[in-house]
Amino acid sequence: MPFDPWYVVLLAGLSIPALLLAGGRHDLLPYLAAYFFLFGFGPVISHLLGGTIYFGTNPLLIDRAALGLLLAFAGVLAAGLLVRQRRDLQDPRQSTAERQLPLVPVVLAALSLYATLVLLWGGTRFLSGGKIDHIAVAGPGHYDYLLLELCACALYYLAQETAAGRFTYRLNLAVYIAYCLATGERDFVFVLFTLVLHRELVRGERGLPRPVLWGAGLLLGATALFSLRGGGSASSEQILNQGSVLFVDTWVMTHVPSVEPYQHGVTYLHALINLVPGHPQVPLQQWLVDRYAPGSSSGYGFSLTGEAYLNFGLAGIPVMFALLTVVQRLLVNRLDKAPVYAYGSLLFSVAWMYGFRGESLSLLKTCVYGLLFYGVIRLVSVKEPAAKEVQPCASS
Repeated sequence: MPFDPWYVVLLAGLSIPALLLAGGRHDLLPYLAAYFFLFGFGPVISHLLGGTIYFGTNPLLIDRAALGLLLAFAGVLAAGLLVRQRRDLQDPRQSTAERQLPLVPVVLAALSLYATLVLLWGGTRFLSGGKIDHIAVAGPGHYDYLLLELCACALYYLAQETAAGRFTYRLNLAVYIAYCLATGERDFVFVLFTLVLHRELVRGERGLPRPVLWGAGLLLGATALFSLRGGGSASSEQILNQGSVLFVDTWVMTHVPSVEPYQHGVTYLHALINLVPGHPQVPLQQWLVDRYAPGSSSGYGFSLTGEAYLNFGLAGIPVMFALLTVVQRLLVNRLDKAPVYAYGSLLFSVAWMYGFRGESLSLLKTCVYGLLFYGVIRLVSVKEPAAKEVQPCASS
C-alpha cells in the first residue's frame, strides 16, 4: 500500500517531543533519539528534497527503509514510555566511595602517552592523504586504541573521585580528541555528546540546560566538519547525508529474502560466538562488502535496523530497538546505586550511538570488553579506610 514518506519522517520526528513531554528535559532518551533521527532520516529528507544521497542507495526501496526506521522509533518510544527514567537521580560523585581505584589515573595516563607518541611519530604525515592513509600512519593499534578509549572515557564519574583522576581524565580526553581529528575519526563526538548529557542528568535545574544545546551543536558541527574532509562548502545537504544507514537498509531489503533468506537470529548468535577466543565470525560489514563489491578494500559499515531486518524482517526492528531502550533505561536508573552502573550507563550510551551505524557485534563487543576493562580496574582496588568514630568522653 503506497504511503507518503513525509508522513513517516513526521511521525518519527514526533517521537522526540513525545519523549520530552513524558520524561522531562533531563531525560537522556529524547536526545539519543534526535541523534538517531539525524543519522537515520537525514538522507531520507535529503532525497525527498531532491538532494543527493549515499552512492548505491536503491531509491525504489527508500520508502520501505524509512518505514523500517519509523518502526525503530516506535520501539524506542514504546519502551521509553513503559520504562520511565527516574526523576530523583543523584550525582554518583556525591555517594560515598567504598573503594579507591588507583588504576584509573594510571590507565588514563598510559592512553594519553600512547596517543601522544603516535601523533608525534606521524607528524606531518597526518596532514596529507585521506582517512585510510591517516589510519595507516597511526599503526596497527588504531582500532584497539579507539575501543579502549570508549571504555576509558566511560570512567568519567570514577575519575572525579581524586585530583589525579580528574587531571588525567581531562588530559586523556584532550589527547583523544586530537588523535581523532588527526586520523579522521569522529568517535569523540559520541563521547562528548554522551558526557554532556550525563553531566546534565543529575543537575537540579529544570530549564533546558545550555550544555545540552552546546552538545547538540557540537554533534551537528562535527558531522558537518567531517563531511567536508574532501573539500567543498558546507550545506544542509551535506549535513543530512551522514553515514550509510539508508544505503545499507535499502541494499539488505533488495537482497533479503529474494536472494538470501532471513537469518532468524543467526547474526546475533554469531556476535556472541565472536566473543569466544579462537572463534571469529565474519562481521556483517564484511558480509556486505563480499556481496556488494567483492574484493573491494572499502567499507560501508552496517546498521542495527538493517541487521534486525536481515534476521526477522520489518517485525524484528521495533523489538530490537525496544530491547536496547530497556537496557539503556535500566542502566541510567541505577546510575547512583553503584559505580558499575554509572560506568555502564556512559559506556552503553556511547556504544549504542556508535553501533547505530554498525551492528550488534560492535555494540556487544564494546559492552563486554568494557565490562572486562572495568573489572580489571575494580579488581586492583583498595578498600576505603573507615572513618573513625569520635567517642564521647566519659564524665568523671
